[in-house]
Amino acid sequence: FRQLSEAYRKMRNTARFMLGNINDFDPAKDMVADDQLFEIDRWALDACNKLTANLRDAYDHYDFSRAYHALYNFCVIDMSNFYMDVIKDRLYCADDHARRCAQSALYRILVDFTKLLAPILCFTSQEIWSYIPKLPGMKDYVVFEQMPEAKADADEAFEAKWARIMAIRDDVKKVLEQARADKTIGSALEASLTLYCSKEVYDFLNAIPMDELADLFIVSHVDLVEGEGGVKGLVEGLGVAAAHAAGNKCLRCWKYEPSVGEDGLCPRCAKVLKQ
Repeated sequence: FRQLSEAYRKMRNTARFMLGNINDFDPAKDMVADDQLFEIDRWALDACNKLTANLRDAYDHYDFSRAYHALYNFCVIDMSNFYMDVIKDRLYCADDHARRCAQSALYRILVDFTKLLAPILCFTSQEIWSYIPKLPGMKDYVVFEQMPEAKADADEAFEAKWARIMAIRDDVKKVLEQARADKTIGSALEASLTLYCSKEVYDFLNAIPMDELADLFIVSHVDLVEGEGGVKGLVEGLGVAAAHAAGNKCLRCWKYEPSVGEDGLCPRCAKVLKQ
């Protein structure tokens, strides 16, 4: 019973996080088109699409155990441990467009997630549904909605790219955990990473904007170096080193920047507040 109550709480709190962060979002006017979303937002939508395909098949075969475990793993692994953790900075601190991109993905995921949850947690799903901003044509009761349809057009290159990013992130997390244990850093945002790369890994990571790479690892700064060094992990051609980030802590986003001003704000946060 304790285990089931924890699983229920995880699903409920995942929905609660999404609801809390779309409370000022009007899907009729604030929705961002797919081609303007951040890549990580499109990754999250792709993860939800895979969940939909899995759940539709599980329900068709009355395999409720598989459906439950798929929902739970989606909440824990895809959402809480990765996507929602990474986008907190954009939701709380970034400019309006970046925030709307994350909200657009959260809204679309929450709508499909609630429909998929309804056969298992009917009362909770209706409670969630009652707070979701409605688009024209959406019913008042989630059980009167059609189940979402999974899209079949998988982008294998996109999926392979993000599988590799996740593997690199796993290596980085191990080094950050050791840096915490050694008291080099307190939280991950106190860290500055140096990634020692083979040429192929360097080219792969260098194609990602450095600020987005720092957000993916939830650190203040990332440097790429072509060559040997750092702690080796499972990703071939990669070594990772962590140190305390230079500069001062921004009072708004908590990132460390050498350019934090006398007002205690980094240039990005100062700009957003001025706007």
